[in-house]
Parts: sequence; structure tokens; C-alpha cells
Amino acid sequence: MAAETVSSFYISCALGFEETVAAEIRRAWPLMIEINGQPNQSPLPEMTLGTGGVLVQAPMALGLQLNFFLKTAHRVLWRLAEFKVRDFPKLFEKIQKIPWGNFLNGPGIDWQIAASKSRLNNEKRIEEVCTEAFAKVASKIQGAAKTKQTVYVRIHDDLCSVSLDSSGEHLHKRGWGLLKGEAPLRETLAAYMIMEMMEGAPATKTQQVTFVDPMCGSGTLVLEAASLWQPVFDRAYAFLEWKNAPKIFKSPLLKKNYKLIPETAPFKTYWGFDIDGAVVKAARENLATFESKLEVKNLKVRFENENLFDGEKKTLGPVWCLANPPYGERLHVEGQEEFSYQALIQKMADKFSAEKIGVLLPNKNIVKNLKAPEGYKKQKDLAFSNGGLEVLFLLFIRK
Repeated sequence: MAAETVSSFYISCALGFEETVAAEIRRAWPLMIEINGQPNQSPLPEMTLGTGGVLVQAPMALGLQLNFFLKTAHRVLWRLAEFKVRDFPKLFEKIQKIPWGNFLNGPGIDWQIAASKSRLNNEKRIEEVCTEAFAKVASKIQGAAKTKQTVYVRIHDDLCSVSLDSSGEHLHKRGWGLLKGEAPLRETLAAYMIMEMMEGAPATKTQQVTFVDPMCGSGTLVLEAASLWQPVFDRAYAFLEWKNAPKIFKSPLLKKNYKLIPETAPFKTYWGFDIDGAVVKAARENLATFESKLEVKNLKVRFENENLFDGEKKTLGPVWCLANPPYGERLHVEGQEEFSYQALIQKMADKFSAEKIGVLLPNKNIVKNLKAPEGYKKQKDLAFSNGGLEVLFLLFIRK
């Protein structure tokens, strides 16, 4: 496919993250490369924000690169076809006419079907028809693909969209968070909170700040903050097995073509600590994997076994504190019989004199009524879902 050909890509994301994904695309666009390896000269793409995703009109080579750069997206889906359909014969015809042999490198497909408010609403039958239609052309598709490709068929109000997943594994899997604690935070959610903390702050400011996670678990927040500006190349993306995938993306020297990627991390230093020594060990092992995959200059990260509620006040210079405490569990604070989110937030303020304090908490009435720590004011409260649980991200800034 010619580089100038504009394709439609649907970037799926968590509900409420659409604006953040669009902002990420705008930031990443000038950092990308053309199919010849030169810096991207294409204008910003046309974007349409939906519910749970963003539709992007972009050249193939640029649309596929969104996989490398987007930190809050779930998947990048390449739109193969879109058509009105109200009966199965037409669905069969449309699926069969898609030029599968132009991009599939093998006859295997995993169908993902969803239908709502449409004449065709039997998802099992829709999948059967798609499978039967594809079987008519599958014998002509030659290749040595190692895995099946995933095709998403969505029918809503009788409008059918057929999309090929270019991402493979969910994009929150960066390739270094291999060891997890009991209730891990998805990297996409971690990135979202960090971006919300950084909103409006210039790089010259954040690069003077120490990023602290006092309940670091296996290190997700710290490592996400350290890698926020770095694209993720070292991963098995589904599009790398497509026939029409630009060859440059399969080159072992791909990274060297990206001349405009920031060489340093967003923050000056990173410190994560946790009361659980086992998860600190996991965080250190994840850091070792992280450092083997990314080249970040002057990166300073440390993970330690420590209790937030023990010890004296820390003097670290400008500090931003971000924490994801365990939900529904009690944190035993000396002098208190019961868990207190208020005490948790106040302790972060007292111990670090943090300029900003972010915390992810269960979205319950008691949490909504939390007061800002003394000397602080609430800047943001953002609700979203974490693994099916409704949560609230609270951000406080020092007055």
C-alpha cells in the first residue's frame, strides 16, 4: 500500500480517556517517521472522538506507529470495511469481497463479534457467516504467520465495521512489567494519572522533580513515569506479520531512525518503596528488564523496602507523590485502629512536603468527601474503572 494512501484507524481506550488519547496522538505525531525513515512531514490527522475510542484518518505507516507511542490506548484497529447490512447474504458478500490476501500472511482468523440495536443481532450466527465467507477465499492466502490475526466485527444500528487488530496483545503490556503484585494497576491507567499530574507543567519543571510512589508494589507507576516519553518498539505487534507492513518496521535498526525522541526521562529521579519486601524484589527485577529494553539517559530509579508511616520527614527537593493503595484493606497506622485514607494523604504531605499528591482510591462516598491535606487544595477528581472496580483519582496541589 502506498504511503500516501489514507486509512481509517480506530484507537480503542477506556471510557473517558478519549481526549487524552487524542492529545497523545498530537504529541507523538511530529516524532514519527515516514516510510523512508525520514522525520514525519504529514499534517496532523483528522480525528473523531467517540465513546471508548478515537477514529483517526492517517497514512498506513503513520497509523501503525501509534502502537509504539500511545500509552493510554488499548488497541489500534485498522478499519477494513464499513457498510450497512440488514441480512446475512449481504454480510456474507461484503466479508468475502474484502481483499484479505493483500495483507494476511496466513489463513487464520480469530473473530470478535459485537452487535446491538440492529436487524442482525445473533452474534453466534454473525460469526458463522463471517467464517463461511472467509473460507471461500482462505485457500488462496499463502504465508507463514505464526499466530492468528484478530478481526473485530461491530454492528450497531445496522452499520457494520470490520477492523483488523494491529496491536496483538493489549497495549498496556509494555514488555517489562513481567512480575506483578496481587492487584496490579494497568499501565494504561498509570500513564493516564501521570499525564493528568503533568498537565500544564513544562519539561523544564518536571525534570527538577523527584517522583515518589510510597506504595509502589511491583513498580508500575514508577516505571510508567520513567518511560512516558519513550516509544515501545521491543514487542510483538500483530501488524509485523502482515504482508503490507512497511519493511522498515521489521528492521533491527528501526530505533535509530527516530531522531526526535527525548533522550531523558520526564522526572529528575524516581523512588518507589513498599512495606512488602516481596513486591519490592519484583519491582527491582522489572526495572532490570526495563533497562534492558529502553535506553534512557541519566535514569535514576530506586526501589526500597520501607513503610510510609515509619521514619522521619524526607528532604528530596521538589517532590510529586503518586500512590495506588490496596483497596479494601487496612493500613495499620500507629495510634489508629482503623484504616484512614485521610491519614494516608496527610502523611504523604507531611513526609515529603510534596508539591503534588495524587492517589487512586475506591469511588465511594467516604472517598469523595476526603479533605485536602493541610496546606493543599484539590485540583482534580477523575472517576474511571480499574479492572471492573469504580475508582477515583484525586490530585492535590500545595497552596
